[in-house]
Amino acid sequence: MRIAVAYDNGLIGEHFGHAAAFAVYDYEDADVSRCTRHLVETGERHGHEAMAELMRDEGVDAVISGRMGGEAKAALLSLGIVPVAGFAGPADLAADLLLLGKLPIAGADSDSAAGGCGGSCSGCTGCGPDCGCGEGCGC
Repeated sequence: MRIAVAYDNGLIGEHFGHAAAFAVYDYEDADVSRCTRHLVETGERHGHEAMAELMRDEGVDAVISGRMGGEAKAALLSLGIVPVAGFAGPADLAADLLLLGKLPIAGADSDSAAGGCGGSCSGCTGCGPDCGCGEGCGC
């Protein structure tokens, strides 16, 4: 599986359409211990269509971003890419949690996920006690 995360100094980038870079994670046999990561600079690309095309060109299966509007989600879905939004925190952890099925995915009609582990886990919506958020998570 190949997962892209909007990337900002090791953290999930806030907005899909304006990301300066994406970290692309390649997981061999759906195993978090067998993963490689490379950074993809977006260059002059801006906007949801350009970013969706970049994700298609990179061959990603899913994209994680802090925020993502309905048009961006629709563009990704039309290319067979799963959009995941509404999260903050370490990019590496988010990609691993998505691969493990522990990062909740919002419905296609919402502008962001319904919570998720956003660093401090405020608004956590079901990632569970083993989500890796730290002690006192309350998930």
